[in-house]
Amino acid sequence: MLAVVLLAPMFLSAQDSYHFVDGNSFSKQLFEIPATLAAAYIFVYFIITIVRLILDSRLKYKMIEKGVSDKVVEQILQPKQTDAKTQALKWFLVLAGIGLGIGLASAIRPFGIHSIAIITVCLALSFLGYFAYLKRIEKP
Repeated sequence: MLAVVLLAPMFLSAQDSYHFVDGNSFSKQLFEIPATLAAAYIFVYFIITIVRLILDSRLKYKMIEKGVSDKVVEQILQPKQTDAKTQALKWFLVLAGIGLGIGLASAIRPFGIHSIAIITVCLALSFLGYFAYLKRIEKP
């Protein structure tokens, strides 16, 4: 489904395209639509995270007001297994993978569909690195 959404602008473009030196054309929408979807996802995820934090803290205060024991409050509102350090490492690897992919794509000209493939492979390798890190820290 995601592939259909990401590749639809390339197949549905009429005249709005970039023309490169070698005569190939590349749709501007192929970059605009995924970028818009990614920005919308990040914005909605941020809003949901803020709302969840606010509601968790309100629930915690309500439970304390009602006199529920600290053990029960702690069990209900246990933080997730991932801590801030692993989240920071994940975002570093993701952004580093995107940056490396964009750097490699800009070094290899002309821009085309292979540029997107380079960025995608670098991003996938960064997720693979994060997965390997998580597997390494899970071992006792």
